Amino acid sequence: MKKALKILGYLLLGVLLFAIGAVIFFTSKYDKASEAINEREKVFAETDVSFYRFEMETDSVSEWILLPVPKRITPKAGNFAWPAQWEITSDIPKSKDWVERLLEIDTDMGDSTASIQFLERKDLKSESYEFTIGPKGIEIHYSDEAGAYYAVVSLYHLKKQFPDTVESVQVFDQPDLSIRGFMLDISRDKVPQLQTLKSLVDKLSLLKYNHLQLYVEGFSFGYPSFKGLWEGKETPLTPEEIKALDRYCSERFIELVPNQNSLGHMQPWLETSEYAHLAECPDGYEIMPMQKVKTTLDVSNEESIELIEQMMDDMLPNFSSGKFNANLDEPFELGHCNNSDLAEEVGVGQLYLDFVIKVYELAKDRGKEFWMWGDIIGKHPELLDSLPSDITVLEWGYEAEHPFANNTERITQAGFNFLVCPGTSSWMTLTGRTDNMLGNIENAVLNGIKNGARGMLLTDWGDLGHWQYLPISYPGIAYAGAISWNGNTSRNLSLERYLNNYIFEEKHRNLGEIVMDMGQSYHYEEFHMPNSSLNFWAYQFGISNPVLQESIYGAIEKKIPELIGDSLADILVQSRFQNRKRFEVEALHQHLDKIESDLNYFVDEKSLSENSIGDGGKSQTENQLRNGIQMVRLGAEMRKYSAQKEDWTSEERLAHLTTMKDRLNSIQEEHRRLWLIHNKEGGLDRSMKSFRKLDTELERLIKVENGSAFGKKMERLKEKVIGGAVNWFLEE
Repeated sequence: MKKALKILGYLLLGVLLFAIGAVIFFTSKYDKASEAINEREKVFAETDVSFYRFEMETDSVSEWILLPVPKRITPKAGNFAWPAQWEITSDIPKSKDWVERLLEIDTDMGDSTASIQFLERKDLKSESYEFTIGPKGIEIHYSDEAGAYYAVVSLYHLKKQFPDTVESVQVFDQPDLSIRGFMLDISRDKVPQLQTLKSLVDKLSLLKYNHLQLYVEGFSFGYPSFKGLWEGKETPLTPEEIKALDRYCSERFIELVPNQNSLGHMQPWLETSEYAHLAECPDGYEIMPMQKVKTTLDVSNEESIELIEQMMDDMLPNFSSGKFNANLDEPFELGHCNNSDLAEEVGVGQLYLDFVIKVYELAKDRGKEFWMWGDIIGKHPELLDSLPSDITVLEWGYEAEHPFANNTERITQAGFNFLVCPGTSSWMTLTGRTDNMLGNIENAVLNGIKNGARGMLLTDWGDLGHWQYLPISYPGIAYAGAISWNGNTSRNLSLERYLNNYIFEEKHRNLGEIVMDMGQSYHYEEFHMPNSSLNFWAYQFGISNPVLQESIYGAIEKKIPELIGDSLADILVQSRFQNRKRFEVEALHQHLDKIESDLNYFVDEKSLSENSIGDGGKSQTENQLRNGIQMVRLGAEMRKYSAQKEDWTSEERLAHLTTMKDRLNSIQEEHRRLWLIHNKEGGLDRSMKSFRKLDTELERLIKVENGSAFGKKMERLKEKVIGGAVNWFLEE
């Protein structure tokens, strides 16, 4: 017994000595890393924050606020007074509905009547139109019904801007790209209500979009064959809602195209007990530092393709479109676990190709044109020679520097149809990245036009909770719609005025400029994180110390080539990660103060559209913008606290923690309220998980600061040990 106790004593002593040694080692790693951060801070100068802006000016012809800008506008003599009634001459049955809906009767115009004639012309290209507004009436020439509809849409803009009379004019117009599409992520927690989607379709229609996709992964679509997996847990779009939206889109010449991820991004399915066995990596794969995921199907398991087939059979019959976007992007784990031996033998590219062909054949058997993202093709260009020639490649990239020129030229030379796919730059940012959005969209669309793209698909993602509000995406939607129709106008648009008049419908308040200024907030951060802002990442890190944050940023920097490819990674690492400045937190707050001051300024409350009024006489758009600003402020305050708390007294830390706690409570309450106005409830609690985690952490830290001096010291020691351990682990 004594011998056993003696051995146990030695073991306990060894454990104690090891623990002490670990504490000393990790705290020394923390101190060393912290010293390096402090040294770097000393060389930072106060940086003048300047924004990269396009020179956008109002078009000189008639000061029209019309997007897209028509190709040719020829002034004519005289003016046209909008009538009280229309005399419609047309062979298009639905043209009467268009005129009544878009050129609604104005009873203030008395009993006046004017003619509007629709005349078919075979020499015009698809979707093009020409109309003449004369003193007595309007003549519309068209080649197809879509062109006639777009003519009426343009007239709608003119009637809204000039409600009494408009100058006589002849307009000719046709699109540069035949497909002008928008893709909305409805799968990262936020599933819009049907009415929200219809409202979005109306805005897209005004900008002459003709294509819409709703990105589906997991259970954001109510698959009838898999009710047991989602019923009572999620609130997806139902087949009946999809059919209703499909009809609504068709009436506005927008093709609603089915979209379903079919290889990667399968995490919701692989988390179920029924399909967990189909994961390529059953124990997970480290996609980011200390973040393991199970997202990719095991391509060698026949049950994987059987699952995709049943999902397609549930989804596709609800759409009238003849297209199908199978996605097939970002299969991060492919060939790393169950198929590692096979990948070693034939290559990851071949594994991917074999599965793509299986999904392609399923789509063709169901009469669907096959679309897929082009990221894996970019990493494995040798696949181009083996892919079916009738697929459409979606060339995507969301940074202004993305190599659209080289990539689209390569795809063109390979003989494939393709679309360019930029983004709204809204997701994982809270309030957007305005200048990156402008540069990214211009880069994509102009190179697409130059290299023969079939079209453009603007993407709006919702990674990590879909916290950004839809108005943050409107500038990108307006800009992409405008230049995909008329690329020559990419630097000459009255974008803010268009947003005010036709998107926000609050023309006496400059919400367009406010939203675009909100999207400049990330410029006050140390560097530009790809696809996100550092203030957004603060919510993911929580109240962490600078060493921990720097360690994670360093690991992300190393991981970027795997995620976005070597060529773009080289550009972003040098221009962003390795070109840092000081976090201008006070300047950021001043920037947000100015924006909030602009929001508070009411020129005329009656100018607000009646349907947009919410609590307290504020529009829902305004409420969304205000809460987005509060999110940015809290993210900045968390990062300021983490960086400066060691230099503060306990009272100062307590005051800062309490302020953050109060702001977080307000954000959570308002975020939940706004979410439920526009979206279904399912996914809301999951989206707010980081909010709740932060709330718990703030409560704990407030308790520490209200506690004993010993407790505060132990808290500091714990942070150093954790920060040093993570630093050591990620460096190794």
